[in-house]
Formats: sequence, structure tokens, C-alpha cells
Amino acid sequence: MEQPSEPESQIIGILNNLQIIFDRERTFPNLLSKSENVLLPVDFSLNINGFLAIIEYNGAQHYKAKNSSHAAHEALRRLSANGTARLNYCNKNNIPLLIIHYKDKGKLIKIISSFIEDVKETLHETTKSYTAHTKGYFKNIPYATFGDAPTGPIKPIQLHENEDLGYINLSNDAIVWTKKELDTLLARIDSYEKKINEYKIVTADLVLNINVLQHELELKNQELNERSETMTAKPQATVMTKTEPKIKLKFVKDVKTSEKKKFNGNFRKTNSPRGQLTSEAKEFIKSLSQKYDTVIKIQEHLKQNYHENVSLPTLKRCLL
Repeated sequence: MEQPSEPESQIIGILNNLQIIFDRERTFPNLLSKSENVLLPVDFSLNINGFLAIIEYNGAQHYKAKNSSHAAHEALRRLSANGTARLNYCNKNNIPLLIIHYKDKGKLIKIISSFIEDVKETLHETTKSYTAHTKGYFKNIPYATFGDAPTGPIKPIQLHENEDLGYINLSNDAIVWTKKELDTLLARIDSYEKKINEYKIVTADLVLNINVLQHELELKNQELNERSETMTAKPQATVMTKTEPKIKLKFVKDVKTSEKKKFNGNFRKTNSPRGQLTSEAKEFIKSLSQKYDTVIKIQEHLKQNYHENVSLPTLKRCLL
């Protein structure tokens, strides 16, 4: 027996779900292929309330040749003759026949369900169009019976029980559950979905918190960088804008504690305004350091009171 095609597998599942007993590729003693003179099987023979009904699924190869070769046209001719043989056999023996066109493979459930209901209603003496391409052929009543000893090679339904999951597998993806086990399974699925949603919420919150922390970290890094740049820039600015420092004068140990208010001696060793300072002038300048805290102030004091213009470098040497 050939493996069922995809549409034929769908038909098997539909019949199982409708709880219809059936045979696949059942043969009958008087149904022969004229070209080969062998028994000609039918796709599905159904037991509907004890009566026999047949379903044939015709693929595209039943209506047009695959190519232009002689073998392809010969195959089309043979399939056409076999189809005619099945239709004549069903008409002669009062067997309802449904021939499904491949263009209607998307409507299998509706077509098959309608055909089964028509057989149960003992529709007869008519050809019914279920679609523009698919037809059912009904001859006289009573219909032929399904029979107790089919000549087909397989049983219609195979049961496989799964105790762990609580279901019975009929065949071809058809499954029967007890209500208790089905309710348990649905409750388990609902629990899993709730957990998934909870995990999604927690994950979303975690991602949001990570983003907030990442943003705060970036702000802190930016603040630290700005502080670092400020700390680095301050010494450079000080160096560039640095002016002549004001020298802070220290008390000189060898200077007399009492400041000489007036200097009556000679400032210069010569009469030149640029001549060297006398020792007495140097001592006097040192004493001024107790009163003035900068060299500039001492220089101003000498100008105003003694009309002496002593340069800053000279004053600094006197104070060392």
C-alpha cells in the first residue's frame, strides 16, 4: 500500500474525527482495471450506518498530462479509464460515490461532512454538486452494505494510548482526550501562559532599571570628566595669567626692633642717583620691612619721603 498523500492524510483525520469506520484501498471482486486486468482499489470505503460509500480524491494528474510525452498521455488515459470503471461499478451496485477534485482540497471538511449526511439521509437518484468541481453520485436505494469481511489490507482505526498525557491517538494526528485529562491539560497551559506573562513583566522592569542605571552612570562619568578637566585647566590658567608676585617680607633677625623713623645719613656712596647704596641706607631699608609688607610700598616710601628712586631688584637684595 502506498503512503497517503497530504490531502489523503487530511481525509483520514477528518473521518476519524467524525468517528466513521473506513478502509483504505479496499478492492472488490468485480471492480477491475481494464487496461491491466487487475483488481482496482478505491481510496476510501466508508461504513455509514452499515451502508457502503466510497470517496475518491483525484489529483491534478487525473485531469491533465504531466508533460507532452507519450508516457504521460498514456498515464492520463489509464487514470481516466479507471475513474470511469469506479463510477460504473458504484452506479451498478448502488454505492454512493464522492469524487473530490484537487482544486477543492481546502474545503475537505465541509464537503465530506455534507456527503456523509446525504448518505445518512439516503439521498438517491441524483448527482449532487458540492462545488463547481466536486460531485457526489447517488443511485438507487437500498445502498450496498459495507460487509463484514473487506478485502482491503488494513484496519481503519489504530489506537495508541498515552497514559502520561492522558489521551488516545487514533491515527494520523487524530487524538481523543478524556474530559478530566483535557481540563488538566488546559489548566496547565493556562498556568504556563500566566508564568510567561509574569516573566515578561519582570524582564521589562529589569530592562527599564538597567536603562535608568546606565543613564545615571553616564551622567556621573560626565560629571567626573568635567571636574577632571576643571582641575587640569586651573594650574594652566594660573601660569598664563601669573603677574609679578608680591613678595611677603619676613622680619630680619639682625634688624633693630625699633624702626628708624627718619634717615639722616647718605643714601648713595656718590652723588649719582644711580650710585651704590651705603650700608646705613641698606640697614634703613631693612628696618622698613617691619612696617611695609611689600617691596613696592617700601619703594613708594623712599620716593615720597627721601626722593630716592631705588629699583626693585636693588631693594630685594637689601632685604635678603
